[in-house]
Amino acid sequence: MDPGLPVGSAWDELPAPNRRWLIVNALLVTAAINVVVNAAIAWLGVKGQEDVTMWGTPLTETSVFWNVVGTLFLLPLVTCVLTTTAIRRDVRRGALESLGRLRSSHRWLAALPLPRWRRAALLGTLIAAALAPPIILVLVVSDFSHLTRDQFVICQTAFAVLLGVLVTPPIAVFAMADPPDLRHDPAP
Repeated sequence: MDPGLPVGSAWDELPAPNRRWLIVNALLVTAAINVVVNAAIAWLGVKGQEDVTMWGTPLTETSVFWNVVGTLFLLPLVTCVLTTTAIRRDVRRGALESLGRLRSSHRWLAALPLPRWRRAALLGTLIAAALAPPIILVLVVSDFSHLTRDQFVICQTAFAVLLGVLVTPPIAVFAMADPPDLRHDPAP
């Protein structure tokens, strides 16, 4: 894949099973899982609260600020660990083609750590650092003081689904670009 090619050309260069995996698993299955898991987490997190304020003390009450920051870090972290595990399994079984050749042509791919937990922590940190400031700025500028419990659950679920749709396909491609003979995480 030439980094200068349009996205459509890069997509066309992916083997059909890899494209299918991205559509079915990285988009559809991930969205469904995020609806169920994040709605449950949000609902349990605000159980006993009538409304959810923008600011709050972590560990004592659910707040929009800490929920956004936590989701921006934890969702990519968990997604990376689970997706990398599934893709490495599918490559070993021959269900997916390794895109290991990409690591040699894209230095940034080669720079990603191979141990899945280190990669997950790095991606979670980078995504939270990049997206938290503009998202929080939008929330502050919008000047809302609180959400009802139901509004919070709906907003948190939608936010998690959108974030999952944005981060899971690239995370999956990163895993597909791992060396094909990688059976276990290399030593850190």
